[in-house]
Amino acid sequence: MRLIPSMDLLGGQVVRLLKGERGTAGSYPVTPEAWVMRLVDAGAKRIHLVDLDAAFGEAPQPELRAFAKAWPGVRFQLGGGLRSRDAVLRVQDDGFDAVVGTLALEHPERLKGLDPARLIAALDLRAGVPAVRGWTKDSALSLEAVAGPLLELGILRALVTDVDRDGAMSGPGLEALAQVAALGFRVQASGGLRDLNDLTLIAAVAGAESAISGKALLEGRLTPEDPAVQAAMAAPEGVN
Repeated sequence: MRLIPSMDLLGGQVVRLLKGERGTAGSYPVTPEAWVMRLVDAGAKRIHLVDLDAAFGEAPQPELRAFAKAWPGVRFQLGGGLRSRDAVLRVQDDGFDAVVGTLALEHPERLKGLDPARLIAALDLRAGVPAVRGWTKDSALSLEAVAGPLLELGILRALVTDVDRDGAMSGPGLEALAQVAALGFRVQASGGLRDLNDLTLIAAVAGAESAISGKALLEGRLTPEDPAVQAAMAAPEGVN
């Protein structure tokens, strides 16, 4: 069970939102490059990045595109606003795994022929219903309806966020994780992680392979220099 540190950028600043709502953005006094370097120095093997500008329908932040090449020993995954096949291809060409939400749920056929091992489906749930377009809308389709075409394409990894827990430090959404994993996905847990005890709870969910933490690391509840945190960031990914 691997701990994946995450970083959300809005207007070039490291921020965290509460439940994905733009008006709740709180920024942190660290540059994106400095924070990534600290995580890399602590042994992070995978880092999750979110372009919130793109997620909210604005131009992508160009500085993010250089990260995967700047730190070739780290496997980066990038999400936010990847709503066309070309956008996904550009991200993959830049060396990232692409985290795809709205496009994957509304037009999965446009992902046909892309390397499924470098695609992660963002299955963000609000009261069990998939949320799309930067979490601003609920999908008209059920979770089961959107999952089938993705699994047929060979997209086996899913980033699962319980939207109501994101940024709230209220603990992981174990029910949402189990719901998605039961469909056949290997899941990455996102949202609500408070400490390493929560990582143990996530590890107990059949089908869970990793957990993402942003706020807990940025606010010092988890410290990159802590040997236990370093061990979790360097742990192998794999389902239980």
